[in-house]
Amino acid sequence: MNPNERSSREPSSKRFVVALLLLLPFACTVFDFREDVPPQEWRQSRGPVVPHDDFPADCTLCHLPGGWQEIRADFQFDHAAETGVPLLGAHAAAECLRCHNDRGPVTEFAQRGCAGCHEDWHRRQLGANCQDCHDEVNWLPKSQIVEHGFTRFPLIGAHAGIACFACHEGAQVGNFKRESVACESCHTDDLARTATPDHVIAGWTNDCQRCHVPIAWTGSAFVHTTFPLTGVHATTNCTDCHVGGVYQGTPRTCEACHLADAQGVASPNHTAAGWTANCQQCHTTLGWSGANFIHSTFPLTGAHTSLACAACHGGGAYQGTPRTCVGCHLPDYNATTNPNHQNAGFPTSCESCHVTNQWNGAVFNHSFPIRGPHNQSCATCHTTPGNFTLFNCLVCHDHNQTKMDDKHKNEPGYSYTSQACLNCHPNGK
Repeated sequence: MNPNERSSREPSSKRFVVALLLLLPFACTVFDFREDVPPQEWRQSRGPVVPHDDFPADCTLCHLPGGWQEIRADFQFDHAAETGVPLLGAHAAAECLRCHNDRGPVTEFAQRGCAGCHEDWHRRQLGANCQDCHDEVNWLPKSQIVEHGFTRFPLIGAHAGIACFACHEGAQVGNFKRESVACESCHTDDLARTATPDHVIAGWTNDCQRCHVPIAWTGSAFVHTTFPLTGVHATTNCTDCHVGGVYQGTPRTCEACHLADAQGVASPNHTAAGWTANCQQCHTTLGWSGANFIHSTFPLTGAHTSLACAACHGGGAYQGTPRTCVGCHLPDYNATTNPNHQNAGFPTSCESCHVTNQWNGAVFNHSFPIRGPHNQSCATCHTTPGNFTLFNCLVCHDHNQTKMDDKHKNEPGYSYTSQACLNCHPNGK
């Protein structure tokens, strides 16, 4: 039998196997859609054209008569209209034979999604939904950082700027096997070489996130809950309080660290006054100077607020200091001559007339209104030393009945003996 005749009678299944073998070099690899040939043609570098015996019998749909190697330039095929499947992105530029060939019905492979044509480089470790990271334009992944946010380790800070293979060994070839999310899994070397403070000696070899954030290793954000760091404490080196890398048992009271400071203060002398503990009663963490003692037993107002402590607490004595005005201001009381407080028998409750802003300008609540011509010095009316008897109008003003009747007889309720002059003469005139 003629060999050519025998070949033409071989079953189509054998031809399909041959076609499948020819297709394997490119069917099981990631397709490169950056084509330089029209879809209806074939890139010669791919090897022989795969058989397409099952294509329509009318070869002239694609080929020019008289030469199988020439494709019609006016070939047009509306894939979406004819098949219901639109070709988008790089698929629109792919050669028709990449999908339509004798390896089997194209619908069978289409049902498998991307995996029907494209090999899973990720070895099924990232799921079957290729479109979560890839699109039809090219194979470059999209929105990796956003997608990573749905995992147990969102990429934030410095982690968002490093290469995938820095954490996923083998990521260059699509290997994204599950990795540990513990900081020390990647940062053991960073931990080992940290000397200020020495993390290994302190036992800080895990749970790095207690002090560090993904932005950077420097600038630890340790939450000092047992002793909140405020003011100057927030900028102090750890070793200033935790000497020798010892953290357990570090004292938390002010005097435990600042006793020498308290003993060295001379104005006022804290040791003599017994103020070597409970520093927080007067001081804050902003600084030692400018103590803000709350003078609750004797509120400091007016001129008292600007006095040095020693002005009242002479010799460093604080217990038993008097709290009444006269306790400190008796010499001022005795030296006052206008009016003479001693001769007048004024009470020593200075606050009745004076305020803490200043001694001058006492405000005495004069039951007899002092206004108009009555606004005189005390001695004008109180001519007898020590005599501050209550006054009325008749004491100073002659109420001659003839004169009073002549001017007031028509006033309602007038009485010669009335002393309610101020009702009509409020300014004393």
